[in-house]
Amino acid sequence: MNEKEALKSLRSAEYSYKYALKVLKGRFEKGEDVISKDADYSYLYARDILKSRFEKGENVISKDAQYSYYYALDVLEGRFEKGENVISESAEWSYFYARLVLHSRFEKGEIAISKSAESSYHYALEFLKGKFEKGEDTISKDAQYSYYYARDILKGRFEKGENVISKDAYYSELYRKNIYDAEKEIEKKREKECEKEIKEFEDLKKSITVNYLYGIEV
Repeated sequence: MNEKEALKSLRSAEYSYKYALKVLKGRFEKGEDVISKDADYSYLYARDILKSRFEKGENVISKDAQYSYYYALDVLEGRFEKGENVISESAEWSYFYARLVLHSRFEKGEIAISKSAESSYHYALEFLKGKFEKGEDTISKDAQYSYYYARDILKGRFEKGENVISKDAYYSELYRKNIYDAEKEIEKKREKECEKEIKEFEDLKKSITVNYLYGIEV
């Protein structure tokens, strides 16, 4: 394929990219306008040819959640603000963007994340290090992630999810054994400790009273 053929190929982003990659083994400026109209090939052109930003293609990339994420990860190696709105509409790409690009919370994507039980659980575990209230309604509809959420996030009962857990024999047994029974044991232990403290306090009061009555200095 020569340059003329590449330009004649229906003004094709695919052929322009392949011409740059396989023939020129570098930048193909004449093909950049057509490449910039395609999110897939704009991303590939930036990653494989320019090995840096392809600003001409960023508008079209920013309209696609998947390629916005990959462009941020592989090309920019950091935030791609133009693409954050479209990323935030997807639970999957919002979670991966938070995890592998931002390495922190992605608040703009939390509504989308909250619609996926799996993403909500992992987001709570890895970034919030605690409750993710926005995602609890969704989690509560999934026995597996309700159990995981109780075990790893709440470290105790997840009452919202107990109804769905009760309908799954496997997770119901795990929940009973590792969450419900364990919590009851903790409560019993606390009660015993509380009773012990009360008894020690009562004994101390008695001792002080006796000493006072008999004029014994403590």
